[in-house]
Amino acid sequence: MKSALTLSMLVLAAACGTSATGEPALGYDVDPKEPRVEPPLDASVSDTKIPGIADAAADVMLDTSATCFDKLAARGIAYKTTTARGVVDAVNVTGAVINGVAFNASTTTTPLSDPIACEFVLTLYDLAAVLKKYSVVSVGSLGSYCYRCCCAWSETNVCRGMNDPEPDCSANGYSTHSWGRAIDIRYVKFADGSSADINTTTDWVKSSDDTCTVALGKQTGKSAKLYGILCEAASLQLFDNLLTPNYNSAHRNHWHLDTGKSGPVASTFVKAWNDEPAMTKPARVDVGDSSDSCGDE
Repeated sequence: MKSALTLSMLVLAAACGTSATGEPALGYDVDPKEPRVEPPLDASVSDTKIPGIADAAADVMLDTSATCFDKLAARGIAYKTTTARGVVDAVNVTGAVINGVAFNASTTTTPLSDPIACEFVLTLYDLAAVLKKYSVVSVGSLGSYCYRCCCAWSETNVCRGMNDPEPDCSANGYSTHSWGRAIDIRYVKFADGSSADINTTTDWVKSSDDTCTVALGKQTGKSAKLYGILCEAASLQLFDNLLTPNYNSAHRNHWHLDTGKSGPVASTFVKAWNDEPAMTKPARVDVGDSSDSCGDE
């Protein structure tokens, strides 16, 4: 069998939403008050094996007619299909283990049970490859799915179920959490048993310098690992948007990662505090208290 692939290294980075309670709630942001990466495929390079994937599975990955579910199976991801408002090809990942990394709820060992878009599971598979390079065995999420408007969760802007009235999001648009294509990560656990909490000022040291250049170079210890993970994911263009504690008070305690409403990642940006249009600015993050860019997540 002849397979094909190319190594491609590109660049990353927004969505809004906060929780009313300050504690993790299913699928919305929280209130402020591999060892190597399996790269994308390129038919111009032949006779190359896909790392860690059997020939039969590699054939599926190369097959343009393969469904997203076929691709999950090819990567050995155990899942069951489900239905969720706004989510295309919604699945629950069995045990929430993706590419050897457990995606849990908060700090617990309880698997994240949110419905996730099948395509976003493939993105998390690639993120897990980055995480494993930094000896990460699990992450704790504040949530992934919540069908609601952008920008802030409130008693009137709640997560909507299948039978709830459609929210009026004409003013601000929908949160990217509505499509099952976003995740908020706060906790990271390493193979040696240690852990990091993005909410602490020592584990993630906030910086007003460019996050993935100057700021990255200044980090030490756990903060260096967290910045390294974030910036490597950025360089691989795994996500459309990324928000960190450097962005604003609503995101001081977690990373927000999303791939937009639909389709492949076209542009990747770490959003700047001054909220310039994403397509006209370099990828950077500054400490600030920027308003979320509603409707542009």
